[in-house]
Amino acid sequence: MSFLKNLFGGSPKKSSGDAVETMKRRQQAAIEVLGILQEHFKTTFESHPASVLYAGAWLAGTSLFRSFGYTQNVAPGTVILSDKANDEWPKLMNLYLYAVIEKSRIKLNPKDMIIDIPQEYKPKKAILKIQELFQDSYNQIMRKYGFDYLEGAQVGAFICAIATETHCVHKKDLDPKLAAGIVSMGFVEGAKTSPVPLNSRSSPTTSNSDEKEVQASGLIRTIAQSSISGSGERLVLGERDVAVQEALDNGGKFVLVHPEVESKLKQGNYDPYLIYVTALIIEMESKISQIDFVNANVDELAQKWSGKSQQQAPVHIRQMLWLKGNAEKYGYQQSGNSWKLK
Repeated sequence: MSFLKNLFGGSPKKSSGDAVETMKRRQQAAIEVLGILQEHFKTTFESHPASVLYAGAWLAGTSLFRSFGYTQNVAPGTVILSDKANDEWPKLMNLYLYAVIEKSRIKLNPKDMIIDIPQEYKPKKAILKIQELFQDSYNQIMRKYGFDYLEGAQVGAFICAIATETHCVHKKDLDPKLAAGIVSMGFVEGAKTSPVPLNSRSSPTTSNSDEKEVQASGLIRTIAQSSISGSGERLVLGERDVAVQEALDNGGKFVLVHPEVESKLKQGNYDPYLIYVTALIIEMESKISQIDFVNANVDELAQKWSGKSQQQAPVHIRQMLWLKGNAEKYGYQQSGNSWKLK
């Protein structure tokens, strides 16, 4: 517990000058982030306290994810299972619990946390939208106070603890056991979800390879946007020629990337699949009504490719598998070979 006390600042009489200064910077950084979240309480968060906690926990978890230093190009929203995340997110939770129990004087037994979150306490916005809206400001603040990604995640635990005190002690609009469950879920999701690209100027530590990835991600989104054709309230997926013909014959949008563009991406060591899944995300963010996978049985294909390397699968199969794992986050539910907006 001494490590935790040093992190959040125990009695100043027992701390070194550097530790006190670091504690002050953490507090100041946390307060600045909370100020931004509070400005959006009635708008973005729809006056929904649980959504604020989710946002704080997701931003902390996302900062932790970036501290792992992954270099592969993975579409935003992709779940990345790793031992690093399994090892590190519980440490964030310990920091949060220490701050809540020791600083806010909330009686909270970790065993009593509510993990099965009731529907009325589910977030109003998805994790990628929260990243899109707040992660640049979050990281600019961390950079301002000299914190790297790991330290930024630790500050995030403090942010969640303050928000918990606000809503569980002062406003009394959240149960502490529920708040802790929300924060734990947010840490895990943030630490295991590939985030949307950062503006390079907000990155606490930006290497040349980081800059290349950020610039490429922006380019990929631009290409993806221009590769969406057709019209209507449904997006058609499947083998390329079949999906295009279906959309043209019966109405709908489709994704068609020029072969020369794909070739250039491969020359730059970027997987063209990123264009297709980014286009899919763009349409889901715009709340297209329905996504149809044509001329194949989705569940049979998913079973066929279970346990196999997705890198070897055709692009339309990878899109389908991505939908299987991520569509619900965007508010879509599978119905047969389609995904419909709830």
